[in-house]
Amino acid sequence: MFIHKTDNSQLISEFAQDVREGLMSSKKKLKPIYLYDQIGSLLFEKICLQKEYYLTRTERTILENFSPDIVSMQNDTHISILELGSGSSDKTRILLECFLSKQKPLYYFPIDVSHSILYETIHKLSTDLSDLYIKGIASNYLEGIVKVRDFINSNQNLPNKKLILFLGSSVGNFEPNEVIDFLRIIKTIMDKQDMLLIGFDLQKSVKTIEAAYNDRAGITAKFNLNLLNRINRELGGEFNVGGFEHLAFYNENKARAEMHLLSKFDQQVKIRSISETFFFKKNETIHTENSYKYTLRQISALAEESGFKVKNNFTDKKKWYDLALFSPI
Repeated sequence: MFIHKTDNSQLISEFAQDVREGLMSSKKKLKPIYLYDQIGSLLFEKICLQKEYYLTRTERTILENFSPDIVSMQNDTHISILELGSGSSDKTRILLECFLSKQKPLYYFPIDVSHSILYETIHKLSTDLSDLYIKGIASNYLEGIVKVRDFINSNQNLPNKKLILFLGSSVGNFEPNEVIDFLRIIKTIMDKQDMLLIGFDLQKSVKTIEAAYNDRAGITAKFNLNLLNRINRELGGEFNVGGFEHLAFYNENKARAEMHLLSKFDQQVKIRSISETFFFKKNETIHTENSYKYTLRQISALAEESGFKVKNNFTDKKKWYDLALFSPI
């Protein structure tokens, strides 16, 4: 079922190191990847169902409308599909089913840091889609791509051509300079005939964006606050989670939605596994996530600077979201 599964103790050690560094910064911060433990991943699935959260709904519509075009752009060549941050693979299923109408068998390699989500996804898709062969990779993105590439190269029966999926506008969590570095590394792992399909959230009204990160049901708030619960569970943290609140807004100057955890009062928090105590002033925040919003022109420039060209932009009617198909130059 799994090609590669990162040792859990290694993941916890990396988590502890990143928490120490982030909370010791002059402006406290935590990496957004740590929002997605088992509980966080389940909460995010609920976020995607909220009326205000247009991103998943819009990306799904694009996949429903354009999956045949995405498939046809592979020139009838048999391919293997990799997905970064696959989660439940719910939207991906639309594309997988479209490929299966043209290609059987189809090999799918979901890459995700959550072992439990991968197990559930693999079990469900394997049960429902008999001609889909799945190998999960529980690791970070880049390590996962290398593992899949090496696995494909060592198995002559597998299609060498790859389509890499990076859906859900996760690319928006990267700083602009980090995106370029990330894409350049991916390009070095790809072959010339491979393609990369990336979801970008496009710029739109502030009201629409801010509503998406402040749903009325409070699911995004629970998702954000769960990061403190995770530190308590895994690192022996002593956060009083009720002493913090979810804060999300759109930073127009930087064209990004920001998520923070705001301290309601002066407090100190001990984290036993790293033997550190951190002090928080009233209204001080922990910055947990950015989600950059792009224009089509910026996406084209980003591709070029990273060594790619945009083969096609698949957008919705409102032009709120873009699935950009990149190919290496």
